[in-house]
Amino acid sequence: MTNQRMDKTSLKFLREWFKKNAAELPWRLADLDAPRDPYAVWISETMLQQTQVSTVREYFIRWMKRFPNVEALAAAEESEVLRYWQGLGYYSRAKNILKTARIVAEHKEFPFTRKELEALPGIGAYTAGAILSLAYHQREAILDGNLVRIFSRLYALDFLPTDKKSKSATSAPIDVYWNYAREVADSPKAYMHNEALMELGRTVCKIKNPECANCPFHADCKAFAENRVSEFPPSKKHVQKDWHGTVLIIESRDHKILAIHGGQKFFKNQFTLPHFESPRNATAGIPAQAETFVGPDQIESVKVIGKFHHGITVHKIECDVLHIQTNSKAPASRNAEIQWVDIKHAQDFFANSFCLKALALL
Repeated sequence: MTNQRMDKTSLKFLREWFKKNAAELPWRLADLDAPRDPYAVWISETMLQQTQVSTVREYFIRWMKRFPNVEALAAAEESEVLRYWQGLGYYSRAKNILKTARIVAEHKEFPFTRKELEALPGIGAYTAGAILSLAYHQREAILDGNLVRIFSRLYALDFLPTDKKSKSATSAPIDVYWNYAREVADSPKAYMHNEALMELGRTVCKIKNPECANCPFHADCKAFAENRVSEFPPSKKHVQKDWHGTVLIIESRDHKILAIHGGQKFFKNQFTLPHFESPRNATAGIPAQAETFVGPDQIESVKVIGKFHHGITVHKIECDVLHIQTNSKAPASRNAEIQWVDIKHAQDFFANSFCLKALALL
């Protein structure tokens, strides 16, 4: 590479590598030069955020069968969309997908510019670039974790794009990375360069055990030349928070489960089982917080049925689960924030794995 930049020869090697090594994926066309459906690009790239390709594969296939286009998605109820998203986590992504689908369906087409795309709920710089590049073949850059890792190693960048400043960077860290991404995208083949780099980061320039001998850039990689690949990119500072709580499965005499919408720690905008923070081993009897959801005179029996572990963003969660049976039938719902769900349908109703882990203990 000339002056530590990807020249035409380097990018040609990258394209040749990609054509030989591109994996078969349900959102990738057999013809790597063909423009893709912007809807499919949007859904797949949103699913792939914070999620492994192996996990997303089946979710994408199932999603596209139920919501084959933006019109079908726009017409769906939020509860159904969340069920199809169940297990992918970060449920705000699914909510934003539905909001955006309704906006796009109303306007009859996907936007063609970065400014318009980034104005839509849940679409940021990366997703907008992916749609414009992969679907419309525009010379638009993308920057995801794979490209960050490749650029950091290739040019021995000892800072992350999320860093506020760096002693070794001549400009803002985020600008340094985006400048490299824009150079890659400044080509009629930008769509292939972008996707090839994502594939390279996923399969070769991996976080652990990178396969440097198979990399088309290994002869020009500064980190490889200095035998310092494991040092790049520098590690993020992770702040993990332990959270212990109690989950209530409140079951009425006619076998319905109480679901709460809003006001809960981790699921403020969707239906969930009641839960609250509590000290460990504090489930003997009825916690005072439970009286918010069920009165003492309504309780027939209480049983600790187990515990489960879960992770949400930076939270490392451990929850005890209480099964509370009431002595009366479920009352008619007069509040949009409260719903009683038939126990037979509870697995389908709750759209997050947090609740499903609790229900599995019944």
